Amino acid sequence: MKGTILLAEDDRNLRRVLQATLAREGYEVAATPDGEAAAEWLDTQRADALITDIRMPKMDGLALFRRCRERHPGLPVILITAFGKIEDAVEAMRAGAFDYISKPFDEAELLRVVGNAVATSEVVDREGASAPAEEWFGMVGGSPAWLEVRKVIEKAAASPFSVLITGETGTGKELVARAIHRISGRREGPFLKINGAAIPPTLWEAEMFGYERGAFTGAVQSKPGRFELADGGTFFLDEVGEVPLAAQGKLLRVLEDGEFERVGGVKTLTTDVRLICASNRDLKRETERGRFREDLFYRVSGIPIHLPPLRDRREDLVPLAEFFLARTCRELGVGRKSLSPGTAEALDRYPWPGNIRELENAVARAVALSDDDSLTPAELCLGLTEPETTISPTDVEGERFHESVREHKRSVIRRAIAKAGGSKSRAAEILGLSPTYLSRLLRVLGVEGKGNGA
Repeated sequence: MKGTILLAEDDRNLRRVLQATLAREGYEVAATPDGEAAAEWLDTQRADALITDIRMPKMDGLALFRRCRERHPGLPVILITAFGKIEDAVEAMRAGAFDYISKPFDEAELLRVVGNAVATSEVVDREGASAPAEEWFGMVGGSPAWLEVRKVIEKAAASPFSVLITGETGTGKELVARAIHRISGRREGPFLKINGAAIPPTLWEAEMFGYERGAFTGAVQSKPGRFELADGGTFFLDEVGEVPLAAQGKLLRVLEDGEFERVGGVKTLTTDVRLICASNRDLKRETERGRFREDLFYRVSGIPIHLPPLRDRREDLVPLAEFFLARTCRELGVGRKSLSPGTAEALDRYPWPGNIRELENAVARAVALSDDDSLTPAELCLGLTEPETTISPTDVEGERFHESVREHKRSVIRRAIAKAGGSKSRAAEILGLSPTYLSRLLRVLGVEGKGNGA
């Protein structure tokens, strides 16, 4: 299964066509007749992308999009609009929608957009775009390492220069980008984001700069790119190291002169955009290897911000865990729980290779699977995220240990599926995993997961 798609479309025939097209490509599709039904579905289950028509009864697509921005900010939303009436869709993209497709839609274009959206959703799962929604612009912490980062963020927001955010996965790079935008003089403008790793290299220029009708197969009409849509605001380009070398010159030009042409076009367009990039790669080393242009490196790294890993912010572990604990209890509708005395010590001992996102998932799992008022170290299930070391076949004791870890994983997954009433999508949400990754775990661990998979 490539991922779970939630579809909201009131036209019965079009709904069936879309569902069949996506299912044929390997997606699991949940189809709903209006925005209200889709919103109710999202209250209890999880999708990798949402496709919604704009014009629908009860709750239209724009209202559904706004609701998703509030309750499911990491969910990529794709809008369906009538041919020639794309103004609402373009404005929604400027407000954060992932993309739009026009009716009558081209199948190649549909699958390309959906594929990009699901890839982006998987990247969000790994990177940890969700994070505390209180404290300072959505970020919790008072450690010396974090307070130093805050100072740099404030200075960067007051400047016009490009920003390069570096750090390990799960350290909250998107939250920092959003904070810079909200403090800056561009806060009234749009904030657009995209992940370079989620875009096929052959379509990178079309996504960034737009394209004219007929520029390539599937280009049934002209379409603006991200730089056009972000005009007057901020554009967050995650994983800038993934930008194809052939397209880096065009990116450099728009940063230096604010000028570009759409793919297949001859008219020079202009844009006023503040670019914030992020990468977990060493871009300086990439330039030395010839994979990243040196002149572009110096342009995007005007103000560098390095986010420390969670293991270097140990003073923030308990405050972050307590925040996630309170939030998860509210979301699951369970009574308030607390951390047991031994849990705080366990938090400090663990290295947290997945950083803030891993901590969030561990706490969410513990809340969902615990029957007590306080969480114990065992309920954090940290063994689920610890890498398994390759061992020699003759190392019997080691093999027994790793088999016990695998059995523990199976037990945790079975309990989650049982609590979810057999729904694998809901079980994935309980475990803090993407549905795709859970399906992979079920196969690798040989778990017989019962349920409809919805």
